[in-house]
Amino acid sequence: MKPINEQINPNFVAQAQKLAEYTRILHKILPIECRNHVKVANIRQQNLILITDSPVWTTRIRQLSPQILEFLRQNETSLSPTGGAKIIHHVQVTTRYQNTTDNSQALTSKSSPKRTITEKTATLLSQSANSMKDQRLKDALLRIAEHCDNKPTSTTVNKRPKTD
Repeated sequence: MKPINEQINPNFVAQAQKLAEYTRILHKILPIECRNHVKVANIRQQNLILITDSPVWTTRIRQLSPQILEFLRQNETSLSPTGGAKIIHHVQVTTRYQNTTDNSQALTSKSSPKRTITEKTATLLSQSANSMKDQRLKDALLRIAEHCDNKPTSTTVNKRPKTD
């Protein structure tokens, strides 16, 4: 079996190093409060794609995107000493939520807490399910409606048939 460094495509390593360099530069120019909330995800078709950990930071980074673009354009030659860097024309910012639960707690927990919906939502889902012709969709909506914290008193809620 080959060592791991021989199994990895050198293009992937180069791309990872390039993204790490852009992240380092980005963290250098961003305000201190933003740095731990944004990463460079990719560079595709002259777009710098950034990921933040919440919508608040997405909005803040979008506000800063003209300054980010200006800095990258001014320092383009230092980013790629070979001169092969493409000009970044756009900064795209998206949110990717991080799992905030403690992994050790998740591993020791036998079951996750039961998620519930309101009685009004359960009633609306049940009414919608009752009007569906597609049985699979109807069953799915009725399963969701069963997650009500208080069982609806309305007669419009039909239990889905038990299938064994």
